[in-house]
Amino acid sequence: MTALAPARDQDPDAPLVRRLKAGGPDAGHCFDQLVARHGARLRRRAARILGDEIEAEDVVQEVFTNVHRFLDRFAPDRPFSHWLSVVTLNACRIELRRRAARTRRHDAFEADPLQPSTTAIPGDPMLREALAAAFSALDVRTRDCIVLRVLEGLSYQEIGQRSGQSEAAVKMRVLRGLRELRARHPQLAADRSQRGN
Repeated sequence: MTALAPARDQDPDAPLVRRLKAGGPDAGHCFDQLVARHGARLRRRAARILGDEIEAEDVVQEVFTNVHRFLDRFAPDRPFSHWLSVVTLNACRIELRRRAARTRRHDAFEADPLQPSTTAIPGDPMLREALAAAFSALDVRTRDCIVLRVLEGLSYQEIGQRSGQSEAAVKMRVLRGLRELRARHPQLAADRSQRGN
């Protein structure tokens, strides 16, 4: 009974990957062949995860761009197709996080008391002016934390790393700052409850 060949030799992509890694005049052709072999499969996988074919196309393009740039990180102990699948899954996870951040920013903008409101509130321009003044009166570090959290969609951990504060301190600043704004302007809380927020 003959011994099994190493997995690297069983991988049908191995010759193309080796030639692509080596560079040379046919590197571009090797890359195009790998895209042709795996592109459609990766797009289907990404579309299933993201639920959007256009986003899936963008993600797969980004995957192949990164694969080309970081091919030296590929270790041929597993098939190249498996590595591509893992890279695609990670790229989809990143895109889902980006999507969630975009949604948070959109929702925050819609609920931001400092932005013009489409809701008819008696004295609304005065309320916005008062809220803007109250926001400006907050401690500058608290104000910055609120902006990064509510408008930029950063996590408490990310804000802490950026501002040199602990995650707990950032969370406390944001919660206290928002509580202070609501306490000074109960009209805002009443309006949000009427809109189902």
